[in-house]
Amino acid sequence: MKTWKSVPFILAAMLQVTSGSEVQSSEEELLMTLLEGYNTDRRPVKNVSDAVNVTIDVAVAEYLHLDDRNHMLTVNLWMRMFWTDQFLTWDPSEFNGVKSLRIQGSKIWRPDIVLFNSVFEEGFGETPDFRATILPDGSVTFLYPFTHKAACRVNINSFPEDSQVCPLKFCSWSYDGVQMDLVNRFPKGDLTNLGPNEEWEVTDLLAERHVHYYNCCPEPYPDVTFTLVMNRRSLYYQYYIFVPACVLMLISLLGFLTPPESGERMTMVLTALLANVVNMEVVAGQLPKTSTYVPIIGKYFGAVLFVNALAIAMNVIILTFHFGTFRAHPPPAWLKKSLRIDTPSRWAEWFFWRCFRRRTITFPPDASGVRLNSCIWKDLEATLSGRTGRMSRPYSTSAIETTHLTKPFNNNNAMDPVLLAKMDTIVNNLKASRTSWEEKRRIEEAMYEWREVASRVDRIFFVMFTVIMIVVNVVVFRQI
Repeated sequence: MKTWKSVPFILAAMLQVTSGSEVQSSEEELLMTLLEGYNTDRRPVKNVSDAVNVTIDVAVAEYLHLDDRNHMLTVNLWMRMFWTDQFLTWDPSEFNGVKSLRIQGSKIWRPDIVLFNSVFEEGFGETPDFRATILPDGSVTFLYPFTHKAACRVNINSFPEDSQVCPLKFCSWSYDGVQMDLVNRFPKGDLTNLGPNEEWEVTDLLAERHVHYYNCCPEPYPDVTFTLVMNRRSLYYQYYIFVPACVLMLISLLGFLTPPESGERMTMVLTALLANVVNMEVVAGQLPKTSTYVPIIGKYFGAVLFVNALAIAMNVIILTFHFGTFRAHPPPAWLKKSLRIDTPSRWAEWFFWRCFRRRTITFPPDASGVRLNSCIWKDLEATLSGRTGRMSRPYSTSAIETTHLTKPFNNNNAMDPVLLAKMDTIVNNLKASRTSWEEKRRIEEAMYEWREVASRVDRIFFVMFTVIMIVVNVVVFRQI
């Protein structure tokens, strides 16, 4: 019983094998029939005055890269071409119901569609020899993948927030529009197979047909141009370019808060300037060389260099006021008036809050601990000139005590020359000491005035630099 039940399955399998063999033999017979006397150089039309209508479509595959510096787009496309070959038609009923046939592309006529703006080193890329699918009515579908390298003029005016438009112009190199007409199948290309790209976001792939006339030939030359529209992903450039530049600019700003006495103020600002120069060189090495325009990032780095150079100039002025050799003389009156040093006001007290304030230099005490008094000089001079004077005791610490110094007389009513010489020496030494201390006090008072000037100028430059830095960043980032 089991044997009889398995007989139908065996018969079905035998019929299937027989049918498969018949179909295979029918395809072989059909292939030999179609290719017998077929000429791959002849256009697939029976009437020579007819044009071959070729429809083209493309799909962007996984790989896509735009070389900004060399203006070159590398993209992997799936090419799709459709046309009708009038010499490759058959009746399926005559060939055991064969409704499609796959033939090696090199065995049939194919349109010589090339990428017109290709940048291959050796002419245009050769079309791969993939199989074409043929239907009984002569419809041919030829699909193949190909990696194209196309010239794409990069506009980096808004780098890194830029959008690029790269055309892919496909046309026939041998046939004009009278012999072969080229049209696009859809108004847009296929982006469904495009994988995620870390650098670019492809937004559109437009297809448009054009007809050109050249001076050499009166015939029309049609082409189909696929325009690839993509936006740059800017997170990488914002993090590795703009953030370091902003930090270096803040370092230049912090230089104004460094005390001039530390000696590190200029070092900090110069280091920030050199770091910005190095950062600018790195960015410039990634951008194409162009003299048509300056990109926003170039303007930004130019502004940063200008701000850093301005910070260096400001710090040079401040350090000159603080350590200059001209500080032995007091600041001019117009400068102190401009900085509200001698004429304070409410806004000046608020603006120059915690700035350096000069202090009054007092005359240092003498050896006895009592401050020198200018009256001493008058009493000594009067005594030496022959007048009896009253000299205040320099060491008195309570009420004023006086003593009478009378001119010493000898028997001949003359001054003792030894005593006169000693007193003259004392007076000269006291005069020299007084002159030295007064000069030192004058110089120190002038130095403290210059330090106050430097402190207030430092506060003004700090505010100016802050405002300029904010304006530069706002103007640049508003354009991005």
